[in-house]
Amino acid sequence: MNLKNLRAFLHVMDEGALVAASEKMHLSQPAVSRLIHLLEEEVGTKLFYRDQKTLAPTPEAELFYPEAQRVIAAVDDFPELFRQLRTNSLVPLRIISQMRSANGLVIPALVKFAHRFPEIRTTLDIHPRRELGRRVQQDKFDLGVYVVPMQVVGVELVERRETRLHVLLPKGHPLAERPLLTPADMENERYVALRRGLMAREAVDRALARSGDTLEIFHEVSSTNAALRMVAGGIGFTFSDPTVLDPGFREKVVLVPWEPEIRMDLGLYAPKNQSQHEATSDFVACLHEVWDEQVGRSGPKILENGR
Repeated sequence: MNLKNLRAFLHVMDEGALVAASEKMHLSQPAVSRLIHLLEEEVGTKLFYRDQKTLAPTPEAELFYPEAQRVIAAVDDFPELFRQLRTNSLVPLRIISQMRSANGLVIPALVKFAHRFPEIRTTLDIHPRRELGRRVQQDKFDLGVYVVPMQVVGVELVERRETRLHVLLPKGHPLAERPLLTPADMENERYVALRRGLMAREAVDRALARSGDTLEIFHEVSSTNAALRMVAGGIGFTFSDPTVLDPGFREKVVLVPWEPEIRMDLGLYAPKNQSQHEATSDFVACLHEVWDEQVGRSGPKILENGR
């Protein structure tokens, strides 16, 4: 369908007269009349009743009018659409993360990012580490946030940040003011442990085995979030790090350094051989800010693969 014919139709409908429509289009009246006639031939129906001075719309024209408006509006929006496509503002920044890092690190960084770049869309998918390989094969992504190490074909570690597990206690606990805690300090405390197979639990068990210490497990749960909530409720202690705690927990719990040291590094992962979203580096900057706010600037950043 000829767009110029459609514009002539809309101008006649809006102005109610051929003279005004011709002025809008910078055409002669006969030229506009010819465009209307061509449109009528194209759609196969009469759109105006004609007399010497006016064109009165037919019922068919009244029904056709909103559809013609929609088509022309869409065409007029094309320049803005292509501008957005060029700047990636219609293409979402795709983030994947494990639950451990989502609430305390990734989501606060996404909030910062959204305030700074309100025109950029985002998606966040939260998957357990064990599902990441399958998800990578099925879905494309721009950045993944997972505990190191992680060996997945087609994914590369681009940045690693060092963090250590602390003892997590409810605020007001007698041990919360200690500068350092050891296994001996926790002998009479109820340990809320993650189940075997989860990385944090395995890291704790390895550290205790190396030092020859043990901790009696009183409660056992299958998720970090459950352990945090139980500690916040005052029924024991667990192990965590600052990047796990979302703002809602920070007023209820305290992190105390632990000896022997338990290290759990956090990695930023990117798909190999895939161009990244233009805003990926801006989101990473927001991640760094949240990290510095929660962990402090002393934690080293280690770049991998020369990136």
